Amino acid sequence: MRKVAEGVYRVPARAANTYLVEAPRGLVLVDSGLPGSENGILKAIAKLGKKPSDLKLVLLTHRHLDHIGSAAALKKRTGAKLASHPFEKPYAAGTLVIQAPGAWSLYGRIVRKLTTLGYWTLKLFRIIKFQTAHVDLAADEESVLEEVGLDGSVVWTPGHTKGSVTLFLNQSSVAIVGDLLRARRGRLVEPLLMESIPQTLASVKRVLDLGPQIICPGHGKPLPASTVRIKKRAAKPVILAKKKEEEEDLEELASGLF
Repeated sequence: MRKVAEGVYRVPARAANTYLVEAPRGLVLVDSGLPGSENGILKAIAKLGKKPSDLKLVLLTHRHLDHIGSAAALKKRTGAKLASHPFEKPYAAGTLVIQAPGAWSLYGRIVRKLTTLGYWTLKLFRIIKFQTAHVDLAADEESVLEEVGLDGSVVWTPGHTKGSVTLFLNQSSVAIVGDLLRARRGRLVEPLLMESIPQTLASVKRVLDLGPQIICPGHGKPLPASTVRIKKRAAKPVILAKKKEEEEDLEELASGLF
């Protein structure tokens, strides 16, 4: 565990970063890592001199397994509430199957294939066991942070996935962005996998317009906002039937999620 800013701590979990944020009425955890990450996160909470029950909110930045994998276990062991954007809720609940977004480079395509193969191999041999979880709160509502008294906002930042969100902390000027950006060679760059390039670019601009000093990615070390470097890519529309069906399912489910 490493301190990022006052009251903000990076807790590396299995395959991804998680972040603990101290709030006036408890702790907030952003993302949860792969299944099996809960023990390391609980140890980090203990190092802060806190009890498991002091964790009040787990905010999921998006649907992917390396970010939601230990959410159910943490909810059970701490009593914390789960929050996500409404579009991501059915994936956490297991209603919809998690799929990797499209890759926009040759290297990204290779990573996507290896990641998909690795996931199904781990699942087949039961090396990882994903437990579905009920999401209690909609992360697009202002009240989601009020219960813990956290001075910040949850910003909708689609692109990597349709329901990706960012937690922006006003006092420390820290943005915890999930997979909207990734750290690479001392810079913050676009993700390898994106459902939408235009949405990703717009979301990065939205975050930078908030004026963060430090940006905390889901993969790699937190870095100053001045290190953001985004390549201008041609937007390639995704015209896959399964993608269209997914959009329709999401819209239907989102209407009555919360």
